[in-house]
Amino acid sequence: MVVIWLPLAEEALDNIFRFYEEKSLQAARRIISDILDSTRRLTDYPEMAPIEHILENHPNVFRSLVVRKTYKVVYYITGNYIFIADVWDCRQNPVSLQNRIN
Repeated sequence: MVVIWLPLAEEALDNIFRFYEEKSLQAARRIISDILDSTRRLTDYPEMAPIEHILENHPNVFRSLVVRKTYKVVYYITGNYIFIADVWDCRQNPVSLQNRIN
């Protein structure tokens, strides 16, 4: 399986890094490292995360992998590819995830 980061997810990762970097560069690096490490496991276990029911009306079947209790790595699988669609802050209104993905 190959992991592909879509532009929205890359932008979210950059925003997370920039936010934490203002407080602590070391903390920012750790958080991003944790997120990236979690996605590497997906290559061996692509269906390890539960289906994201907030996005059940979307044509793709999205799954969400929770990282650090704060972020969800939202992805879908097509063939041998895992598309990372977003990295979403769980403290936000769930409707915002629907709006971001749509």
